[in-house]
Amino acid sequence: LAVPGAGRTVMLMVSGPGVWPAPQEHLERVAVIRAACAAFSADRKAGARDTCLAQALPEPGDTWAIRAFNDAGFTHVGDLAYLRRPLHPLPEPPIAPWPDGVTVRTVRGLDGPVGDRGLLIEALDRSYAETLDCPELCGMRDTADVLESHRSTGAWDRNLWWLIFLNDQPHGCMLFNRCPDHESVELVYLGLSTQLRGKRIGSALLRLGLSRLAGSPADHVACAVDLRNTPARRLYENAGFRETGRRIALVCPIRAG
Repeated sequence: LAVPGAGRTVMLMVSGPGVWPAPQEHLERVAVIRAACAAFSADRKAGARDTCLAQALPEPGDTWAIRAFNDAGFTHVGDLAYLRRPLHPLPEPPIAPWPDGVTVRTVRGLDGPVGDRGLLIEALDRSYAETLDCPELCGMRDTADVLESHRSTGAWDRNLWWLIFLNDQPHGCMLFNRCPDHESVELVYLGLSTQLRGKRIGSALLRLGLSRLAGSPADHVACAVDLRNTPARRLYENAGFRETGRRIALVCPIRAG
């Protein structure tokens, strides 16, 4: 099953074991994964569908799926922990001033002459430098596609997206989206440039973002983090997030064949 998504992506899922002998099932899975990727590659070449990245998120115990995607040419980009915290109680917003040269504001919008799309792309690019969150993904997609994927998660609200500036240059962002279908709010992304890390700015930003969710009908706040990203895991744990599950992140670039 191939499910196209925003940002020129497609999510692939394969059926589980129990139909044929295991060796035959494995070969069948590898074959259909390759066929799906080849079909999207042909679509790119023909201009029918512009898909640039295939993804899969099997659970750690689904070793049959992980092996099939690996043998079909997918790259393992991280083991993800899925976290959540109750929406209430919410922390008080930070009252201490930001460090010298740092300012924080919500985005004005994404489109039109006064939109912040370009600033957000700059902020994302700076936050990817020396990142511990799925670093293997860097460079696999245009940052504009990544931004579109972030925007399409749940219901976008510019008042829940923040830009962080250092000396008037974008050096990070924090992006929350409401997900009414899941009675939740998702922290889609929180990232800072190397110049702003280690200054407790992330903790203050998270408190600010969570405090602005007062009155939301959501039940909880959710996010995902690479298990290798120890500073982020510590940040979320201190904010009351607890792990609810894990997934294995696998990707494969789709090129015009």
